[in-house]
Amino acid sequence: MDELLKKLADLDASLDAVLAHDPFTDEHKAEHDRLLAERAKVEAKIKLQEEADQRADQRADLEKKAAARVPAQPKAGENRKTNAATPLQPGRSARTDAEGRVTAFFEETDETVTLRVGEDRTAQTRLSYLDQKKANRRLLKTAGYGPWGEFKNFNEFVRAGLGGTGQQRFDDRVHKHFAVVQGMSEGIGSDGGYTVMPEFASGIIDRVYANNLWSRTDNYTLTGNNMTFLANAETSRANGSRHGGLRGYWLAEGAALTKSKPTFREVTLKLVKLGVLVYLTNELIDDGGAALPTYVRRKAGEEFEFMLGDSLINGTGVGQPLGVLSAPSLVSIAKETGQPASTLVLENLNKMYARFFMPFYGGSYWYGNQDILPELETLTLDIGTGGQAVFMPSRGVAEAPFGTIKSRPLEYTEFNATLGTQGDVILADLGQMLSISKGGVAQAVSMHVEFLTDQLALRFIIRVNSTPWESSAITPFKGSNTQSSFLTLDARA
Repeated sequence: MDELLKKLADLDASLDAVLAHDPFTDEHKAEHDRLLAERAKVEAKIKLQEEADQRADQRADLEKKAAARVPAQPKAGENRKTNAATPLQPGRSARTDAEGRVTAFFEETDETVTLRVGEDRTAQTRLSYLDQKKANRRLLKTAGYGPWGEFKNFNEFVRAGLGGTGQQRFDDRVHKHFAVVQGMSEGIGSDGGYTVMPEFASGIIDRVYANNLWSRTDNYTLTGNNMTFLANAETSRANGSRHGGLRGYWLAEGAALTKSKPTFREVTLKLVKLGVLVYLTNELIDDGGAALPTYVRRKAGEEFEFMLGDSLINGTGVGQPLGVLSAPSLVSIAKETGQPASTLVLENLNKMYARFFMPFYGGSYWYGNQDILPELETLTLDIGTGGQAVFMPSRGVAEAPFGTIKSRPLEYTEFNATLGTQGDVILADLGQMLSISKGGVAQAVSMHVEFLTDQLALRFIIRVNSTPWESSAITPFKGSNTQSSFLTLDARA
């Protein structure tokens, strides 16, 4: 039995170690499930052994009763009612409430220290450490306490909290579990607390998904961890290539049709994880008042908003979304012959506009770094021997700069590269970007991560991903230049 209990403790430690991994990969989940299955086998063996021990105890009791012809006389100072039915004394090894009910106990760990639970005519019966543990469990059970209450084990407790199902129902189960046990905090008294389970902070997610870039993507909310899309396999508008192979024919009267069919390809997106961890000293919490949690949540939302926006432009697709500048369909316009370094000329913008796939132009935006503003305001269109300013308002610097280029809005972002670098100006329709999200920001709090430094850890996790659905630039039906929903300029160094 001692070996089984040790193995059970080792399995629990291994399960805790696996659950602590971040990120929690499929390999970790497989290992977690394997450990759970092994733990169930060990628990079954322990149960069988306990039943065997109980039967042995019953046989021993029957033998003692048969042999006990004369009642044992208690020695001086001993409890006359000590017998096998008397568990441990509440005043010595157990904690009680105001009504005398047992609320917690502390197990002895020294096997040489035993608890006297009964005696016969010839000798005092002393239990081993394992028997003490069984007696303690029986005592707490009679007091209304069951290990993990309505939960089968600690793993079910964690899964119930992380499952996102009925928060109120989960809270009720937790409170029922801790209803009897009292101590230093809301959790198990001897442990000093229990982990606060994640909640879904709707205020944060509302802000994150409302940012001016992510909200323009073609977004889907998942219940699993991946989604596969059927995408148009079209890469050319030439006859026989439209829609991946669909083709129409002009027919004479009575002529037979020629068969054709469209083709598709799969685009699979799997959720990736983005996290923010904040440490707060308890002094800051005490002095900051109720405004501090609101401030932290707002700033966490702003960081999520920034990271998502940056990934939509610059994401590599490795452990993060695939952004515009890494899109397989990106068209990058070459600089003009003799164009100086770190400049922007009208011909650059005109050629970007000419290479955009016009069916999607209504959803497009121009994105630029603020460093391009001086260049925009000096753009001119050569007319004869003179020129005309094309971006400067009629009253010059007295008026606000224009906010559109070729009728589409111009937005300045932190994610565009500086002037002269590829990505300083982008023309894109983010509606051609597929995006998925789990739906909420998981927020968790722990006092144990930095317990020795008296700090509280706040963790925020969001799971999302995105990618352009176009696999390449489009060859037009007529014309020599490919077109795309994502345009930028080559570096002008």
